Amino acid sequence: MGEITERRMMKAAVVDKFKQQLEIKEVPVPSLEYGEVLVKIKACGVCHTDLHAAHGDWPVKPKLPLIPGHEGVGIVEEIGEGVTSIKVGDRVGIPWLYSACGECEYCLTGRETLCPDQLNAGYSVDGGYAEYCKAPANYVVKIPEHLDFAEVSPIFCAGVTTYKALKVAEAKAGDWGRHLWNRWTRSRCSTVCKSDGL
Repeated sequence: MGEITERRMMKAAVVDKFKQQLEIKEVPVPSLEYGEVLVKIKACGVCHTDLHAAHGDWPVKPKLPLIPGHEGVGIVEEIGEGVTSIKVGDRVGIPWLYSACGECEYCLTGRETLCPDQLNAGYSVDGGYAEYCKAPANYVVKIPEHLDFAEVSPIFCAGVTTYKALKVAEAKAGDWGRHLWNRWTRSRCSTVCKSDGL
């Protein structure tokens, strides 16, 4: 008779139905596929996009059931076959852009966020409102040891948005940021600018 192995379980905040409260549930820890890592989540920021996902009020609906959260950060607990750039124990973040095709005109010109086949954490795939989250190793970002998980988590959404704006604007040292849309983004922009010498 074959051996029966019990699947590991975790707690997660789950959206089962749009416009309902999140429910804390016991769900299976995600199984890894080729090129993926399993991250023990230490913090996950809350973004207004998470509310849009839970309400299902954008034209492209998220998957259901869904574990929201696209600012998950934590420690790599397991690596899948083929992973060489990340190791167990690395501190990483999982951004909104979970993956893209890598072959379309957008991906080939550095505009992966426009890829028609992109997957998004906490929207088209499960996100960081859980004890564990899996992600493609090529899309997670290493986090330096000196940074606090709770403080760095929002960088994986508003911080990336700010960085992209500076990159597209070709901002240089001494330039002033213009048309910043809210105080939180302004403060993150200031932090990014300082770290880039602007």
